[in-house]
Amino acid sequence: MLIDRDVAIPTRDGTPVLADVFRPDDGGPVPVIASIGPYGKDVHWPDRYPLYDLVDNNEHMVWETPNPLWWVPRGFALVRIDTRGTGKSPGRLDLYGPRDAEDFHDVVEWAAEQPWSTGKVASSGISWLAMMGWRVAALQPPHLAAVIAWEGSSDFYRECAFQGGLYSNGFIDFWWDRQIEPQRTGPDGDDWREVLPQHPLLDDYHRARATDLDRVTVPVLSAANWGALHLHLRGNIEGWRRAASADKWLVVHTGTHIDPYYADWAQELQLRFLERYLSDRTEAMDGVPPVQLAIRHGRDVVWRDAPDFPLPGTQWRELYLGAGTLAWDPPTSGSATYPATFDTAPVSEPLELTGPVALRLWLTADRDDLDVFARVQHLDTDGEPIPGVGPQGGPVPMAMGWLKASHRETDPELSEPHRPWHPHDREVPLPHGEPTLLEVEIWPTSITLAPGERLRLELVTGDSDLGMMAHDHPALHRSAEGAVIHVGGEHASHLLVPVIPRSAPV
Repeated sequence: MLIDRDVAIPTRDGTPVLADVFRPDDGGPVPVIASIGPYGKDVHWPDRYPLYDLVDNNEHMVWETPNPLWWVPRGFALVRIDTRGTGKSPGRLDLYGPRDAEDFHDVVEWAAEQPWSTGKVASSGISWLAMMGWRVAALQPPHLAAVIAWEGSSDFYRECAFQGGLYSNGFIDFWWDRQIEPQRTGPDGDDWREVLPQHPLLDDYHRARATDLDRVTVPVLSAANWGALHLHLRGNIEGWRRAASADKWLVVHTGTHIDPYYADWAQELQLRFLERYLSDRTEAMDGVPPVQLAIRHGRDVVWRDAPDFPLPGTQWRELYLGAGTLAWDPPTSGSATYPATFDTAPVSEPLELTGPVALRLWLTADRDDLDVFARVQHLDTDGEPIPGVGPQGGPVPMAMGWLKASHRETDPELSEPHRPWHPHDREVPLPHGEPTLLEVEIWPTSITLAPGERLRLELVTGDSDLGMMAHDHPALHRSAEGAVIHVGGEHASHLLVPVIPRSAPV
């Protein structure tokens, strides 16, 4: 393997970004896999996150990037770039801004012109690297041939910064302290911990970081994780659904945030995909279904192939909130006080719920605003939660959703019954003392209840118990405690769930 360190790649404004290039030692032209990020192209994996026990933790492994010792022997060059203003790249830090995306565009075109390149370039990597894949694809560099977006958001406002309009300070603070500050080359540039709280609406700051998925036309392999509940899951599914690409595949798996990308099955799938679009092996993706889902049975999974997502044949059914209950039949009119918990009766036969979930919640409050936190739990026969696998392997709910009440307006053209779409471009105060409908998007899930098990909906006042997932910024959080939840009658609050018929293929 030939390794070129600290290669200066020119960009359109004259400021270079620095890269490491790994390529086969025969020197022949090969296709290129590129990744750009702010985590330090030279930072060896164990120096960043020793808690992850990688299967192949060799000296060239860097956080969330492709493994050179796996890809180069298979005939690919890897180009690993430091984001402008981080690592060894000079310039002003403008994370996820227009210039950040333009730099990646210029890197793609530079890589395509090198004598060791065939002229075909793909983006690949986990998380931030996948997010940048969506971004660069929307800019349509001529030599970008494919994108592997592995657990990477495609909607900055809704998935990274303000889920349901609630500021994700727990994650932003953790991530900036742990990932960005150690790699910054200087004080120049925005600090999200200071800037984001000043932009609670989807304004020009966020629009500059929005990805136009209608312009994503290259082939896409999008991989989501059911446990990536407040950062990437929605982005990979929405990115796949809304991308204009004619050729696109969706995989939804389970496990930690890291392990699946490097698993044998995943790397073999990535290889088939890249050989199809970078090496002209036209048959390489033959037989790969458009959608592959890990259907969850507790913490066990059974893989299912499908032609689309949500799954064809899904029966969208309402589970009505009652006096601590969730039931298929609406109750008589009544009310509950926020926070509250609602359980189904034990199911008498297996019940699979796979797909997006939505909550239509009628509330009355005596304040201008409040924050709704919704959790969906899978309960065993003893009434104990069966958790999902979180990003670092710990327990998480099976699904979550959020909504700031003043952001309750929906876009009728983009909304679907199972996935309301909130513009988040203005605040509308709650009318005091009047029942008001809140349509809460709950991110997609897969839950299979065995006989005797139950489903639970929890409406809680916060999520600080989830650590870095918390939305509890002291200046922005508005408690819903004491609000009246309406059930039954003309204000029948309900959970819309995706019931998969038992005849569905497994």
